[in-house]
Amino acid sequence: MKLPTGSLGCLVAFILALAAPPALAGAGCLCDVDLYPKVLLGKATAQDLSRCEEGRPSREDALSCMRALSYKNVKQGDQTAESFRLGVDALVAASKDKALSKGAANLLLSSQSYRDSTVRAKVRPVMVAAGRAPLWDTLVSASDGDAAAFTRALYAYCEHYNVISELALEDVTLDQLWPPPAGVKPADARKRLACPYGQNLLMAAAIRSLQGKVPADALALLSPAQLRLLRNAVYARHGRVFQAKDLQDFFSREPWYQPDPAYTDARLTAEDQQHLTLIQAAEAKAAKGGRKG
Repeated sequence: MKLPTGSLGCLVAFILALAAPPALAGAGCLCDVDLYPKVLLGKATAQDLSRCEEGRPSREDALSCMRALSYKNVKQGDQTAESFRLGVDALVAASKDKALSKGAANLLLSSQSYRDSTVRAKVRPVMVAAGRAPLWDTLVSASDGDAAAFTRALYAYCEHYNVISELALEDVTLDQLWPPPAGVKPADARKRLACPYGQNLLMAAAIRSLQGKVPADALALLSPAQLRLLRNAVYARHGRVFQAKDLQDFFSREPWYQPDPAYTDARLTAEDQQHLTLIQAAEAKAAKGGRKG
């Protein structure tokens, strides 16, 4: 995506310069986005470089300025597929430079290059060299719609939640998160999902599971605080208005929640009662085991 020209362009350039780290605030980072890949590939011509206002960008500047490279931009129409693939080629080239290799591998992951089937074969050797081939292969499978791969990615790489979040499956339920993948002990499963994205997805999956059968064993993934939310979600799904501010605030953010002052427990179904029994049993077990929120 090109920077705007004219007075608006000057303002944008000034803001970017202020926001850039000291090492990046110099020349090069205000050039056309398609120039950076050419610099890294060694294909920037004098005419290309003439677009820079303050001199020739270094390879380090060019790499740093590619932080915005994202396949999401292609999907949103902010960047062409050809431009994105040129950027990927440049990062692959940069990965062969010892000084730039780590940054290039990180950018390839954050750019969601695994979602573009035409560049995967080029990128995988970079991930092998960086020791990230398992993550790469899992992301490729998950981005192709493999729900099991998504679950493996979440358990194994929750700390990369900014990457994993791009694979969000809106219909994930608790039975897809339990049992844990091979190699993950049930006792350690909850810790593996402790990243911010993992916690948010876990809570959403638990509430979504109330629409069907709640897998009792999977409730071990939830903290006491989450179990409390889940128990009250049974009532919230029928419109209960809560006196506890934290509960009311939480459910008010849910698009499905329709508060109804006329709510009574008579609205609860037999299935709801079964869910409440399971959740209360899980809460008692958590309290007995000394599990913290």
